[in-house]
Amino acid sequence: MPIVDLTTHPITPTPYGRWQRLNEPLAVIGFGINAMVCDPGEDFDIEHSEADSGQQEAYIVVAGRAEFRIGEETVEAGPGRVVSAPTPAAVRSYRALEPGTRIVCVGGAPTGAEADYGDWILEAAPSA
Repeated sequence: MPIVDLTTHPITPTPYGRWQRLNEPLAVIGFGINAMVCDPGEDFDIEHSEADSGQQEAYIVVAGRAEFRIGEETVEAGPGRVVSAPTPAAVRSYRALEPGTRIVCVGGAPTGAEADYGDWILEAAPSA
């Protein structure tokens, strides 16, 4: 049974924030799952929609507090709260309100659509 400890799992810095790829270590291929670690004032560009991919997404705050903007709505969430973006075309973004905020991001493409979940993290990472 695959288990990942988010407190020790490698973090990959990208222009879109600091990410932990989780699909491969968890042996999950049916949906995307990654974690983001962020601090207040950290400069990253995560605003996006999933209009092209058709993905729905959900965000689980596991540490700290975050502010989410989904479409025209804004909400704050702390540990144990789950925020969803069920409409793929809705523009969404989030930011940390406390140091050490960690958000687990889960997304899935429509049935039958190809998706390489988490590969974008490696593609966005600066070259070593």
